[in-house]
Amino acid sequence: MKTVLFVPGFREGLTTRAYKETIKAIQSKGYVVKFVPIHWKRTLIQDWVGELDKVYENCDPKNTILAGFSYGAMTAFMSAVQKNPAELWLFSLSPYFSDDMPKMKKSWLSNIGHRRADTFRALDFTELAKSIKCKTLIFVGGVEARKYPLVGNRAEVAHKALQSSKLVVAPSADHDVTDKDYIAAIQQAI
Repeated sequence: MKTVLFVPGFREGLTTRAYKETIKAIQSKGYVVKFVPIHWKRTLIQDWVGELDKVYENCDPKNTILAGFSYGAMTAFMSAVQKNPAELWLFSLSPYFSDDMPKMKKSWLSNIGHRRADTFRALDFTELAKSIKCKTLIFVGGVEARKYPLVGNRAEVAHKALQSSKLVVAPSADHDVTDKDYIAAIQQAI
């Protein structure tokens, strides 16, 4: 039985949105799911990865899937660069890598703060993707991709850069891994 380590979105915890519904849907397919809480306040992506890695240390890599939503997907991706999980599931991967940053809205950059923005500018997705050898599922909402073209573009770029990846679009879902259409796409793909 495989374990899924699930990292939430930025500034979110288990009860911020209906994560329990997404977790139940994954569990219904025979997986054990461990929700990985992250301390978002005044921390950077290397801190988030460190928190995920502490949980991951207690797991068998051959039976562990790293998964995350939005910034949680970035966190799972960055952990997978150094580790070798069984699989990687990226739900609405945030577009905060070096090649995304010049296209980023100033309000989005302001929201994350200059220290995080500076850290993200140093992350070259294409270069980092070369280290990912595991099967990868990349999910994005159809509404989300139209509403936030950078998110849709990041999903497409990730799909092209990651060798063993599959791009899954939840047609009527926005940026919400707990949306019923998003959950249905997850259940169908896993």
